[in-house]
Amino acid sequence: MVYISPFFVHSLRRDPLGGRLPQPEAPVYLKTLEIIGFKSFADRTRMSFEPGLIAIVGPNGCGKSNVSDAIRWVLGEQRPTALRCAKMSDVLFNGTDSRKPLGLAEVSITFADCEGVLDTEFNEVTITRRVYRSGEGQYFLNKTPCRLKEIHRLLMGTGIGTTSYSVMAQGQIDAILSSKPEDRRTIFEEAAGITKFKADRKEALRKLEQTEANLLRLTDVIREVKRQIGSLQRQAGKAQKFKELRDELRGIDLFVTRRRLAALDIRIRDLDAASERLTVRLAQEQDAVMAAEQVSSRIHEEMLRTEQQIGVLTESAAQADNRLLRAQEVIRVNEQRIAEYRGWAERDTREITQTRQQVEWLATQSAELELHRQSLASQGEQARQASAEAQRLFDEQKRAIDQSRAELQQMREQSLGRERRAAQLQAQLSEMETRQRVLLMQHERLAAEHAQLAEQVAGVERARGALAVERDSLHAEAETRAEALQALQDVRAEAEAGQKSAQDEYSRLQAQLAAKRAQLDLLSDRASADDELAPGTRLILDPDNPLKLAADAVIGPLAEQFSAPNDLRLALEAALRAWLDAVVVRQAADAVDVMAALFAQGRPSAARVIIADAPAPAAPAAPAGLAPLIDQVRPTADFAPAARRLLGHVFLADTLEAVPRPLPAGCTVVTRSGAVFHADGTAEAWMPENQVSSPLARQMLIADAIAQTDALEAGATAIRKRLEQASSRCAELKEAEVQTRRQLDDAKRLAAQKDGEFQSVARDAERTRQRFDVVSRELDTVQSKTSGDGQQQQTHAAELQALAAAREQGIERSAAIAAALQELEGTQNEIADRLADARLASQGLMQQAAHAESQAASLAARSEELERLLQGRSQGVKSYDEGIARLTAESDELSGSLQGMVDESARIHACIDEGRAVRARKGVEFERADAALGELRRLHEEARNEKSRSDLELAESRMHRQNHLDRIYNDYGLTVDQLIAQPDPRWPGGVVPEITDVEPRLIQLQAEIAAMGPVNLVAIEEYKELEERYTFLRAQEDDLVKAKEQLFNLIQMINAKTSEMFKATFSQANANFEIMFTKLFNGGTARLVLMENQEDPLECGVDIIARPPGKRPQSVTLLSGGERTMTAVSLLFAIYMIKPSPFCMLDELDAALDDSNIGRFVQALKDFLAQSQFLIITHNQHTIASADIVYGVTQQDKGVSKIVSMRLREIGVRELDVGTASNEPPPTLPKPSRRARAKQQASAVPETRDEAGELPLERE
Repeated sequence: MVYISPFFVHSLRRDPLGGRLPQPEAPVYLKTLEIIGFKSFADRTRMSFEPGLIAIVGPNGCGKSNVSDAIRWVLGEQRPTALRCAKMSDVLFNGTDSRKPLGLAEVSITFADCEGVLDTEFNEVTITRRVYRSGEGQYFLNKTPCRLKEIHRLLMGTGIGTTSYSVMAQGQIDAILSSKPEDRRTIFEEAAGITKFKADRKEALRKLEQTEANLLRLTDVIREVKRQIGSLQRQAGKAQKFKELRDELRGIDLFVTRRRLAALDIRIRDLDAASERLTVRLAQEQDAVMAAEQVSSRIHEEMLRTEQQIGVLTESAAQADNRLLRAQEVIRVNEQRIAEYRGWAERDTREITQTRQQVEWLATQSAELELHRQSLASQGEQARQASAEAQRLFDEQKRAIDQSRAELQQMREQSLGRERRAAQLQAQLSEMETRQRVLLMQHERLAAEHAQLAEQVAGVERARGALAVERDSLHAEAETRAEALQALQDVRAEAEAGQKSAQDEYSRLQAQLAAKRAQLDLLSDRASADDELAPGTRLILDPDNPLKLAADAVIGPLAEQFSAPNDLRLALEAALRAWLDAVVVRQAADAVDVMAALFAQGRPSAARVIIADAPAPAAPAAPAGLAPLIDQVRPTADFAPAARRLLGHVFLADTLEAVPRPLPAGCTVVTRSGAVFHADGTAEAWMPENQVSSPLARQMLIADAIAQTDALEAGATAIRKRLEQASSRCAELKEAEVQTRRQLDDAKRLAAQKDGEFQSVARDAERTRQRFDVVSRELDTVQSKTSGDGQQQQTHAAELQALAAAREQGIERSAAIAAALQELEGTQNEIADRLADARLASQGLMQQAAHAESQAASLAARSEELERLLQGRSQGVKSYDEGIARLTAESDELSGSLQGMVDESARIHACIDEGRAVRARKGVEFERADAALGELRRLHEEARNEKSRSDLELAESRMHRQNHLDRIYNDYGLTVDQLIAQPDPRWPGGVVPEITDVEPRLIQLQAEIAAMGPVNLVAIEEYKELEERYTFLRAQEDDLVKAKEQLFNLIQMINAKTSEMFKATFSQANANFEIMFTKLFNGGTARLVLMENQEDPLECGVDIIARPPGKRPQSVTLLSGGERTMTAVSLLFAIYMIKPSPFCMLDELDAALDDSNIGRFVQALKDFLAQSQFLIITHNQHTIASADIVYGVTQQDKGVSKIVSMRLREIGVRELDVGTASNEPPPTLPKPSRRARAKQQASAVPETRDEAGELPLERE
């Protein structure tokens, strides 16, 4: 909620000294601020500003100060504490209960009218900073990626920055007033505009340090290059000798190779010619083989065609034989059928004769039967008339009986219908009774099941609840196990990280130890196989003791008898240079034995021997300021007397300048750099090529390496123990993790089982509930059916009673009809007897007539049958005769063609025999052609083998030739053409020798080059390059010296300029501070004091002395909160009077001020609005009322800040409308005072929307 009290906004700006100031627009002002995902601003928020006073208001905790933090952050603030954060990632929106965290935070700030102040060609400059949750960050300048340094460089001298006076929070008041004077100086430097100069000075100092470091390194490099030049001179001489031998070897080698290549070329040409001849021969023999193969193929094809013809003829012969056999079979079958036809014709002729006799007998019988039939016809007519009369009486009686029977039948059918309906009703009643009993039993069963299911449902619900409790318990246990497992994994990860760190440290120590051991082995090998020792010295030190010396006669080489600090080793080597390869023996007798043994060898040798127990002469007096060298080195106990004898007269000087002139008698002075001065006036310099060039240096390096190796081994042992402990700890944690994981798996398994049981019980409960519902519905259905059957039973019982009454009436009526029918049937029976007698007589006569007629018909039918038989037999005889004639003709025809078939078969068999003979002849020809082809192939194979051997020999010759060419190319980089073009060596006498004559010299040159050992072939070039580099480095040294002088001059110029600018600004700021302090406090005095700094006058601190009215001068730390704020405001405005910042952000700076101070504070702000733009975060209504634009910050969603904006007219307050992004309701305004209400009568200005969708009111 935003609370705004409307007050007047004064339109006139006044000079802090009392006069009016002109009202120009600020040259640069803050135009927009856009925030995305920064702290509580989760959504894209855009704030538009204009020159003037802008107030940002809102309740505590709504995110007002996040706006100030966003401005400070986008300007490059790198300190989390300055942004009120524990770490920099806290600036990202971390989410709320209803919104997820964001992975990106971005703030963009835009300045307008930038051409003059920022010295840029753009009117608007937008600075953007973006950071991701992964830690990556980016800066943009007008949407172009840039570095933070470029942004700082752009804003230097403008008063805008993270540490400047453009952003001021309440806590910074204490920081400014309570900080050290040196830290307070930054504000004045920004006002003086010397920030860029100080950055240039810092850059110059950094470059000066780099130049000095480069000059130091260059001096070392020049010294090293100068030392390397001497070493390369010897290597260049050896390389020159090597090149001469190699050139001679190259000439002879090329000469021999050319001769061998010429011989190989001749051999290759001969082999090429032979190969071509063999190729021609192979081609000819290949043609012969192909011609023979064609002949063999032709003969083979002719054989195949003959075989095909024989096959066709064989098939034709089989067909002809089949036709002959079929004709012979047809003739035989025809003869059999002709015989059958003849037998059948004779049989039919006999049957015709017999049939004709039977036809004549049947004609006689038919005439006699016709006479008997006419007599029976007259008697039958009389009998029919009597029967007709009896039939008439019978029919009349029958009609009466039929009528009675019909009526009786109708009565019976009605009775049967009633009986069927009664039976049907009785059956339905029985069925209903049965169904009633079934429904009753079903009702009882369903009722019992209903009660049981109700009990089961309750039991299942109870079991389901119990399983739910157990399941939740098991899931909670599983979560606990999972948390324990995660904790173990975290501990294990830490332990493994420690183990890995220990392993890495152990590996590093092992690598260092291996390197140190390798160095020690190298030094030991170099010391044990030192070729620089004289032959005699090597004989004395030989472990095999070839000189047969006493076991304890030789103490050892001199190099093993000393130890010295690193900075004295070169001086010790220089002092003992002549004795570095000497051998130490115990006493003089041992020295005599050594000399005698060496002379007894009889070979050239040399050796230096030092006697350990020889007395030492008195040491000379030490020169002034010098110490004996023997007192600063450590000889072994056995060698101590001899060491004092060797070094007692040697004294150490730190530098060449410290060497006294002249030296006392008997004294020798050696410097740390290796220079040796003797009392006799001679001097020498000891500059070894490297650190291991002398036995003494090698022995000391070996001792150092042994000590370092021991230290590394001890460290490795400790690390190994720690690694073993860490490994053991990791193993224990791993075992505990495995155990916990097993427990987690068990818990998950039990939870899964319980989930399964719960789901199973849930399914059982659902099924039981469904069955309970089904049983309930069935029980209702049974009850409804039972009630319906009861009503139907009553209806059927009433209908049965009605049917019983009708049945009784029908029985009585049926009995009367049956009695009348019985009387009619008796009369009918008598008439029927008379009718039967008449019918019997008539029927007898009719039967006799019918029999006679039947006999006549039978005789006529038999006669017709016999006639048909005669006709059929006659036709059969005729058909048999025709078949015999047809078969006879067919057999005669086939008999005539049999001879032709026999001749055709014989001809085909003769052709088959001829084809087989041709096939035999072709087989012989094919065998001969195949044998000739085999011989040709054998000759071709021999030629091909010969050509293969020739090609192989040719390939070997070419391979030898290529090997020579490859060797020449690899050794000398010459191609074959370049090899041929190479000139021959200059032979003695100009006579070209044979290869056998120059091969010994070739072998000798190869041996000499191999005996030279490793040769630095580039030593000559390196020597030239090193000289050129030395010249170049000296020129670079001169350039660096000049650059160093120029940087010194630049720094001095910057110091003078900045000192002058700072003093002028400080003087003006001090005067302005006194005026502003007096104005804001209505009295009192204050001043700024510049502290003295002897080490760096440009870093002098600034102290503040303030005396409010009525108080004595005192430190600002003793002022009250309001006084401290007003003091800081006085200082801020004093600086603004010199160099105002384009904008100023004040975060609750007025919180500690009372009403009177608020008035003066607001008036001061108004006086500076012409020079700068002010953004103030405040709760004070007086400050709010003085603002031109008011932004309200609210949190409609908890933890997410939104912006509400409004503009105020020059006088009064216009209507308020709020921003839209979150659809917030308009803020509630407190009731204005009477004076404010009078001021609110001005007309309202129409509303317009800005780019962010807010509803600001334009200022008129």
